Amino acid sequence: MGRAAAGVGGGDILSMKTAWPEVVGWDGMSAVMKIHRDRPDVQRVFINFVRMSSEKASWPEVVGWPATAAVTQINSDRPDVSIEVIPDGATVPPGFSAKRVRVFFNAGDATGPVTRTPFVG
Repeated sequence: MGRAAAGVGGGDILSMKTAWPEVVGWDGMSAVMKIHRDRPDVQRVFINFVRMSSEKASWPEVVGWPATAAVTQINSDRPDVSIEVIPDGATVPPGFSAKRVRVFFNAGDATGPVTRTPFVG
């Protein structure tokens, strides 16, 4: 990733945030608002939009389900994606993959319920 231009904002140039992987999957306006909250000195934001398809891309209905049942549902809807099952709170590497769904679950609960909406990315 590139770094901010010299002379912008008065902060340490090398420590300024220049990427926002957490906004992947957000609508454009929400992403821009987040970036401007983090870096009010930024005057232009360029967003790469991935071609949208009619394939299912998120599963809000599985929040609270046992992780195994959620994986079965996601695999049924999208057999083309790999599914990562991850304990909630675990550190995961940033980055987007159009062929990945992460399912976060509560490892402290015997049923292992899904804690967040799984989505492609």
